[in-house]
Amino acid sequence: MSGYIIGQLVDKMSNPDKDFRFMACNDLMKDLSLNTITLEDDSTAKVMRALIRLLSDPSGEVQNLAIKCIGMLAQPSKIKSHHLEYLVEELTPHVFSKIEQARDIHALTLKSMILNLAPTATNNATSTVIKRMLPKFIDSLPTCAPDDAARIDVLDLIGEVLLRFGDAVPEMHKACLKVMVDHLYSSRSAIRKKAIIGIGHLASVINAQLYDELVSELLSELAKASTSSQTSQTRTLVVALSTIARASGSKFSKHTPQVLPHLIRFLSVDDESESENDDLREASLQGLEVFLYRSPQEVAAFEKDVIEQLTRALSYDPNYEYGDEDEDEQMEGDEDDEDEDYSDDEDVTWKVRRAAAKAFEAMISSHRESILFLSQTIGPIIIGRFKEREETVRTEILSIYIALLNQISILIPDLQKGIVSTDENSIVTDDIVVIGDTKFSTNYLSKSQLTLIQSLAEQKDVLLRSISKSMKKYPKTGPKCIELLSALIRAYPPVLENSLDEVIPGVAGILTDKNATAQGKMIVLGFISKALSLNEPAKFQRLLNPITTVMTRSISDNFYKVSAEGLAVSCKYIEVLKELASAGGNDEAKKLLDVIEKKFLANDTDQEVREKAISSVSMLLSSFKDQLNNETPAILDKMTERIGREMTCLGALRASSQMVVAGVVFNKEQTKTILEKVVEYMKKTSRSLRMTCLNFVEKLMKHSPASAIPEEELTQVLGELPGLINDSDLQITNQSFSCLTYAFLNFPTCVSVHMKPILEAIIKLLQSCLIQGAALQSLLHLFTAIVKTDFPQKPTFESLLDSVTSPVYDNVPLSRQAQLAIASCAAVITESTQNIEKSRSLAKKIAQQLHVSQVSDSIRLFAMITLGELGRRVPETYGDDFAVKPEELAIKAFNHLNEDLKAAAAQTLGALAVGNLNVYLPFILNQIRTEPKKQYLLLHALKEVIVWESTVEESSKSTALFRSAIGDIWGMLLSNAAGTEDGTRSVVSECLGRLCSFDPDVLLPKLKEHMKSKDPAIRSAVVSSIKFMINDEKRTVDISLQKYIGEFLIAIRDEDLKVRRVALVVLNSAAHNKPALIRDLLPDFLPSIYEETRLRKELIKEVEMGPFKHLVDEGLDLRKCAFECMFTLLESCVDKIDITKFLTVMECGLSDQNHDIKLLNYLTLQRVANLAPGQVLQRIDRICEPLKTQLNVRPRGNAVKQEIEKLEELKKAVIRVAYMLKTRLPDVERNPQYLDLYNTIKHNKELETLAEDVLKESQRAVVYDTPMDTA
Repeated sequence: MSGYIIGQLVDKMSNPDKDFRFMACNDLMKDLSLNTITLEDDSTAKVMRALIRLLSDPSGEVQNLAIKCIGMLAQPSKIKSHHLEYLVEELTPHVFSKIEQARDIHALTLKSMILNLAPTATNNATSTVIKRMLPKFIDSLPTCAPDDAARIDVLDLIGEVLLRFGDAVPEMHKACLKVMVDHLYSSRSAIRKKAIIGIGHLASVINAQLYDELVSELLSELAKASTSSQTSQTRTLVVALSTIARASGSKFSKHTPQVLPHLIRFLSVDDESESENDDLREASLQGLEVFLYRSPQEVAAFEKDVIEQLTRALSYDPNYEYGDEDEDEQMEGDEDDEDEDYSDDEDVTWKVRRAAAKAFEAMISSHRESILFLSQTIGPIIIGRFKEREETVRTEILSIYIALLNQISILIPDLQKGIVSTDENSIVTDDIVVIGDTKFSTNYLSKSQLTLIQSLAEQKDVLLRSISKSMKKYPKTGPKCIELLSALIRAYPPVLENSLDEVIPGVAGILTDKNATAQGKMIVLGFISKALSLNEPAKFQRLLNPITTVMTRSISDNFYKVSAEGLAVSCKYIEVLKELASAGGNDEAKKLLDVIEKKFLANDTDQEVREKAISSVSMLLSSFKDQLNNETPAILDKMTERIGREMTCLGALRASSQMVVAGVVFNKEQTKTILEKVVEYMKKTSRSLRMTCLNFVEKLMKHSPASAIPEEELTQVLGELPGLINDSDLQITNQSFSCLTYAFLNFPTCVSVHMKPILEAIIKLLQSCLIQGAALQSLLHLFTAIVKTDFPQKPTFESLLDSVTSPVYDNVPLSRQAQLAIASCAAVITESTQNIEKSRSLAKKIAQQLHVSQVSDSIRLFAMITLGELGRRVPETYGDDFAVKPEELAIKAFNHLNEDLKAAAAQTLGALAVGNLNVYLPFILNQIRTEPKKQYLLLHALKEVIVWESTVEESSKSTALFRSAIGDIWGMLLSNAAGTEDGTRSVVSECLGRLCSFDPDVLLPKLKEHMKSKDPAIRSAVVSSIKFMINDEKRTVDISLQKYIGEFLIAIRDEDLKVRRVALVVLNSAAHNKPALIRDLLPDFLPSIYEETRLRKELIKEVEMGPFKHLVDEGLDLRKCAFECMFTLLESCVDKIDITKFLTVMECGLSDQNHDIKLLNYLTLQRVANLAPGQVLQRIDRICEPLKTQLNVRPRGNAVKQEIEKLEELKKAVIRVAYMLKTRLPDVERNPQYLDLYNTIKHNKELETLAEDVLKESQRAVVYDTPMDTA
């Protein structure tokens, strides 16, 4: 921007017309924010002088803009440091002005400057300005009168500087501290408050000596204080110490034992002069809350006294007499009136009770390791205080129990999985514990978890009665009571099974109350949804009428959010009504239809309501189609219309699929209209729409009568399917195959006309290396349907086989996976003919190709795989009377130079044994004994058999035969466990693990004996084998495995590095898949896991690579495994983790030099912050340091692209952590270390750009829509 334009702006700032002055400031502000202005020295001086003049402008709007402009000038690179110093010099004297308005405006301007200054680490000008600013503030204070209001502004400015830049001025700490401490003893409470805030900011940055001196001085003064005199001064000291503890976290921990006795003393004062000490009581309780969050371990020593004082304070209400809870019910109405009439504006004892409630909540949140004791001790106390008369306090008391339940939910993350249904026979009675009327599995739940459940079960009856009374007596607290009930059924799902009759009417009353808020209604509906999901339908038999009333009122609500939520919950309610159809469910369904149908048929409803109405009406019609015959035609007409509209087509098609499955029949005209739209939608790019269309067409063909489906439109739809068959989306491809399969079986004339494009699409897909899994299985089913169905112009067996195998013989480059897919198709086509001669003909033809030397490796590979697949699917092909001996061809291929052919031969040998165990298993075992050089390949063949036998039990005969050979197989595997090749040991481990699942009680003790082997390779193979048992879903194995797993995991302390790493991998697998197996072992193993996260210099070796020397960390993989294990345990076994010790280890991981370990620990930090925000906040200073260091890392000058991308990835991860901490940790923005980290991101252009990317990534909608269940 030219000097001329800046001159014009300055001239306008002096214009007599306030509108000109306003616009000039506004234009300047826009230019500064968009960086479209560059101020030279002369221009800067003119602008600054003009803005300073405008601070005295008679127009308040102009003054506000001038303040913002000066603040923006303080931003990085806007003006030079000497200009900033000039602004400080000009503005500071006015802060001490006698004119209040001038003082306030100039103080606000200085504060705006401080807020806009860049972090000192990235801008030297900031340090210069701060060092000029602070002395001026401090030196000017003595000129003010003791009670001068200017002191408040100056202390506020000093505090703001210390908060943001306290660590940049260590030389000023002592002077600042003296100023703040002196003002603690001021007679004005506002001055004392600012001084306390300033001391808090200083506490996190001053050195240890100053810190200890400060705390010692305050403790000395506190020791002299008494509750009988100078209560306000004592309160100030308590608040100051609490603020220091809050700001400095773990640094204050060593002083906590000295402070707590004083707080307990102040709370123990007799209740004779209560009102005089209420403020001190409140401050002491708030202090306890802080110490419980920041120093939980130190408070534990005073736990008994603290609980006693909190209990006393929670019931501290000297001005009100509570009635006897056991009085006659007739008295309740009178008591309610008494509560409503009672009022005393001077009564502030409620603040004491509220502070006690918050301290109790802090105790529960920070002492997770003592949650059982707290549940048994505090739980009954809290329930007894639900009668609290003051609404704000009552809400806090309910929050205490919600916090308790939330902690229990964290310690027992999914209790529903541990509940054993009455008809479940997979668990023997020895593994069941009965609590109340519910059976719990000891295989899933640990002893400590079961004890916690027992504690909750003992309290539930009293708790539910108290909640019901509170909902009736205090309607305003109703939503909070519902929140408590929601937390209760989340923590203990069976809690309401015998109490629904008492609870539901009260809950329904809250929603139907005319004063109920939208938020309250949403909470009620959420609770009812959980209750319907977690309880048997029979339990609601007597509650249908009140629940229907709730549903109809919420669905009819004018607020769209409530209406949409009501419709969503109605879907679960309809499931209950369906089960209770004969007990009144039919009548309630008709009542429900009246309101749902109105929402469904209306065209002016909100989009969300419209979608939920579509789901609800389809659910209702599917469940009660016979009872709602009269309404069905109108609903189906409207549903057809909804399918035709782009905004509702997705939900309407899904709903229509549901109705079709239930037997609801669209007439031919409606189906024709729908199929025409389906053809159109299949051409669109929306993945979810395509999936939903395919699902609808398949369900239509399966469940609707053929007479209701127009063949012409169906033919058009099926013609679109070949275009959906490709490897870019195998889920859609899988669904397309499934649809075509059913079409060939039931509508062959409609689909056969598209045979050519279908085959072309399949042949193209078979050339992809991605065709496997569900998509390949669906394709095989499709070929079976094609072969077995008669239709016009059906390809012959030979022509179909030639088409499928054409990529092989046309020498198209094919991966091994593509070869396997083509071979599987050829075998299935052959199997489907059910003609043994054709199968032998194919086997003879491909066997000959293995003998021809001129044949390409690709054809040879295909031939070998096909021989095996034929043996797997058509084992009768090979017999004594058949010349082709595939096992001999496979063994011969072991000598070939092509590694892929060798692997295919091993797979073929295994496939042959799967098809005919009696013939080929002994052959494989004999080869393992006699051919030591081919052990690796033969073991792979054996693995193929073991994997098949452990997952597919198609033939009891073959399984019995296999079991008889386990002894021989076991010996062979163990003899190969000490092999030098990692690949061989890996195969042996998997085979051993899967074998153990056949007879764990016999084989596991045998396996355990080999843990004593002196060979680390054998120990490694044995430990690794356990992983393959853990991944096995058979629950019978878990019973045996739980007995022995600890003796295998002891290898975590093995002397060999590789064995320890394998043990950690197994432990991680167990923690992820079946945490119950290792939960009770963790107290013993956690120290060893933590030990393995340590960087060991003795494992860092220098390796020469040509002319260069390179450092290799041999312990890196072990460290990664240990950190991965910590991350997993935090999710599945948090009840066994001491968060303090865990955080100490994690902090080391944040500073690790390895990229992957850093990323893993950033994720771990986010998870810990969610689970234990208080403990993270306690150590925030130590956590922020490595995060800030990472943000300031610069790439090397010669860094390659990959290195730059990795560095960028780490910085993005740090930014995510910083943003997450901001949302999860209370008051973290008042912490100087965190604020410095946050400002480093905010004031750095590169980091700000990355932060924008992170924000976009977090807000980006998930494009991949989840399709409906297609089963």
